[in-house]
Amino acid sequence: MANNELEKKIVEWAKRFVKKFDDYDLIEIIEKKNLSKYNSEALKKVPEYSNWDFIPDFAIILKKKKVDKNEKEFEIILINRENKSLGLRSIGEIMSYNKISDPMFSFLISEKGHSNEISYFMINEELRDKLIKYNDNSLILFSFEEDTSKVKDNSVIPSDLKDLLSE
Repeated sequence: MANNELEKKIVEWAKRFVKKFDDYDLIEIIEKKNLSKYNSEALKKVPEYSNWDFIPDFAIILKKKKVDKNEKEFEIILINRENKSLGLRSIGEIMSYNKISDPMFSFLISEKGHSNEISYFMINEELRDKLIKYNDNSLILFSFEEDTSKVKDNSVIPSDLKDLLSE
C-alpha cells in the first residue's frame, strides 16, 4: 500500500477514535513536523513541548472540555506508521518519543503486522511490558483491515486493549 493511502486511513481512523472521548475536542492533527519547532498555539500550551525535538508521523492535539484542578488541559496522541512489518527499530523510535512526551495514547500502525523478530517479546507479557510500557500507558500496535480504515481485531498488541479500538 502506498504511504498516502495508509496515511489517509490513519487520519480517518484517528478522527473516529478521538470522537469516543466525549470530554475532549480534537484541536489539530500535525503530520510529519518537528514538534519543538512547529508553530501551533495549542501545542505551545502543552507543558514541555519545546523539548520535543522529534518528528512523529502524526501528533494529535486534544483539549479537555472541562478542566478540573490538577488536570492537563491539553493532551497529545502520537502515531507512527510503517509499510513493512513492525520491528524493534520501529518500537524503539516511538518509545523514545513516548518517554519524552508522555502521550495520552501512542500507536504504531502497520499494514504488515509485526515481524518475527518481536514475536517472542509480544507473547511474553513481562518482556512485552518492558518493551512497550511508558509511565502508566502502553504503546499500542495494530494494522488495518485490508480495504478499510478499521482496526484488524487480531492484530492489536497488547490484546487486552482491543476493546479500546473496537468500533
